[in-house]
Amino acid sequence: MKNGNKKTQFYSVSIKVVIFILLAFALYKQLIDNNQLRDVSAQLKLQVQNNGITLIIISFILMFFNWGLEALKWKFLMDKLTPVPFIRAFKAVWTGITLGLFTPNRIGEYGGRILYLPKKFRIKGIIGSLIGSYSQILATLFMGIIAMIIFMHEKQNFESFIFIIITVLSVMLMIVLTLAYYNLDVVINLFIKIKMFRRIQPYLDVLYAYHTSAYTKYFLLSLTRYAVYTAQYLIFLRLFGVSLHVVEGVTVVGVIFLAQTIFPSFAVAELLARGNIAVYFLNYYDDNDFAAIASSTCMWILNLIIPAVLGYIFILRYNFFKNKNQ
Repeated sequence: MKNGNKKTQFYSVSIKVVIFILLAFALYKQLIDNNQLRDVSAQLKLQVQNNGITLIIISFILMFFNWGLEALKWKFLMDKLTPVPFIRAFKAVWTGITLGLFTPNRIGEYGGRILYLPKKFRIKGIIGSLIGSYSQILATLFMGIIAMIIFMHEKQNFESFIFIIITVLSVMLMIVLTLAYYNLDVVINLFIKIKMFRRIQPYLDVLYAYHTSAYTKYFLLSLTRYAVYTAQYLIFLRLFGVSLHVVEGVTVVGVIFLAQTIFPSFAVAELLARGNIAVYFLNYYDDNDFAAIASSTCMWILNLIIPAVLGYIFILRYNFFKNKNQ
């Protein structure tokens, strides 16, 4: 029995070591081996000296609020399967951030979260988590499409006919995605008719546990997260010398978020992609390229890197083999 315990303990430690190596590699590639980050760091120090510390503290508080909302949403989703305390949901979300940092499209987030569910609910937990992700994407697309329409009207020289076509198609797409969101059980029933999807039907039955009011609650939480994220971005833009009117700020940030959502990437490669996207769209309002890159960098570090590092603390405390219901 003692040998068995030592064996499982060895495997658990080995997994944690592998995760640490992958996390360290991701951090090195983006933080240590990055000349731009040194410039951003120097500018941040200057802003702190110039009383910009208040804005930085507010952004830091909003980071906890942002992921607290995500933990609350995930808790509500999982409560349909098994009761999940908020603290456990918070640990699950941050563990997921850690594992998602070095996986394509942050798919590791789902694996990290379900570690905190009993084994019999883990596959269904992934399905529930996907609903939460869908609600967040829907919120981003909803606000992003509105921002895109405003952006095209004000900053692009499209002919009226082309502008109308793009607007109508965008609105139609939003309607279709919203209808699909509120009728996921119907959509799944269509897929189940395909033979290759029938095997997972028992796990998809969890969709029947969610009703319209629940979907609305998840969507509103996602919109609130979007608002928090937007506020953070505008704070950093202001911190680095870009002053925009509220409508302009919400518009450009909305278009940036929309583009970032449409173009998936490895989490470790997001810094470059996010910076380039931000520079492109912000140039229509302000030619401060450094502010665009610096704001994207700070958002990336604050909302992804710091939670990923802190999330590893939860991984260190997690036993991968001992408690099946952990």
